[in-house]
Amino acid sequence: MSSLASPSPSPSLSAPKAAEAAVMTSRPLSRRGVLAAGLGTALACAGVTSCGNASAGQGDPDGPVTFWSSLRGTDTLVAKWNATHPDDPVDFSPMTSGLAGGNAKLSNAARAGNAPDIVTIVDADLPSFTIDGVCADVTDLVTPRLRTQLGPQAWTNGKLDGRVYGIPLDLGPMLLAYRTDILDAHHIDVPTTWEEFHEAARRLKRQSGVHLTTFHPNAYNVLAGHAMQSGGQWFAIEGDSWALDFLDEPTRRVADYWQGLIDEDLLFVAPGSSQEWLSALARGRVAAHLVGPWGLAALASSVPGTSGRWRVAPLPQWDTGKPVLGTDGVSLHAITADSRRKERAMRFLDWMSTTPEAISARLSSGRSSLFPAAKNQVEAASRQFKTDFYDGQDLYGLISDQARLLRTGWTWGPRMQATATSLHNGLARLPYSTTITEALRTAQAETLPDLRSLGLKVRQA
Repeated sequence: MSSLASPSPSPSLSAPKAAEAAVMTSRPLSRRGVLAAGLGTALACAGVTSCGNASAGQGDPDGPVTFWSSLRGTDTLVAKWNATHPDDPVDFSPMTSGLAGGNAKLSNAARAGNAPDIVTIVDADLPSFTIDGVCADVTDLVTPRLRTQLGPQAWTNGKLDGRVYGIPLDLGPMLLAYRTDILDAHHIDVPTTWEEFHEAARRLKRQSGVHLTTFHPNAYNVLAGHAMQSGGQWFAIEGDSWALDFLDEPTRRVADYWQGLIDEDLLFVAPGSSQEWLSALARGRVAAHLVGPWGLAALASSVPGTSGRWRVAPLPQWDTGKPVLGTDGVSLHAITADSRRKERAMRFLDWMSTTPEAISARLSSGRSSLFPAAKNQVEAASRQFKTDFYDGQDLYGLISDQARLLRTGWTWGPRMQATATSLHNGLARLPYSTTITEALRTAQAETLPDLRSLGLKVRQA
């Protein structure tokens, strides 16, 4: 399991602007959701205007829609919109990714009433920003056409307690990228089940000393993706409480499986994006990489000297009769609660998330393998990413097939950044006799009081 980097970065309707100023309401979280969050005041503020000085940050409702994002290609995307919609401009400002300071910047801006109208966030951060009153409930602004175009797999990532707080941009089915030359040289077939994967790892290590893939201690999102595939559910909203269970039976199966490979020395263990790992990839000491679609371009740019030797296959399954996949990080666009331009912001997001010209503009640099959630954007996206690194393989055709297997119904926790830090700290101790199971147990134990200290009702499942 692996991750080259954090998965972040990496819709046209029209109406008079004056109408937007009059539409300043969005339905707040349900009472059940408010109780589950335990932060009624914050969520009450998340409806229309903030409890602070919203007007100071938002200014004239007829002014440009403001947009913060760390995603590659957003500048060309916005330039395309502004060229074709000169009477409804969008003002784009780049920001760093969430873990690199973008989340803190957004939180501070929201407290000061200076948040932008639209912001890019990763799926795992949606509950946190929603509970804190940063993201507006835009359920009633989502048109039936947009709901249908993006589909249930995508909307799973943009909802909390059944309400929409983020507009999905992409899908992230986990995939298996592998070195054809290494597997062919040792007569190893591409594994289709996790049992076959284990046996392939044994044979490859015994025959050549090469590790089949890598375990990254700093990739909570990939471990979560494996738990999703297995049927795990780390967080759930039940009645008026959050329920936590990081060691349910499906997750224990995942933990035991990867721990077994580590104990047999069949995995290369190193942080994602580390020089140690990239060097091992470049030298052919690691033969495969498990990642979402966004990571395929990152892999190609990280080890260009191996171009033409890689291909991509479906992720192995626990049960090939009932195939299912977890996701490896996707991006959402949230309209902030303080925004005085919600309808205009949604018109832009509708265009951005569904039209071929929008995805073509975003990916025009050819350096992104983002897989759009909207089916009518897939062909345009596929034309932008050159697949020479993968021997000309039809990657977008493969990903389209795999995206249908994405599991729905997963819920991220209300403070995933803190939970992820705890889990990473535990996994970093794997060389010192800590196990994946113990790291999960510790992360849950540390998450419980953290959430309770924020006023959330929470229990262990």
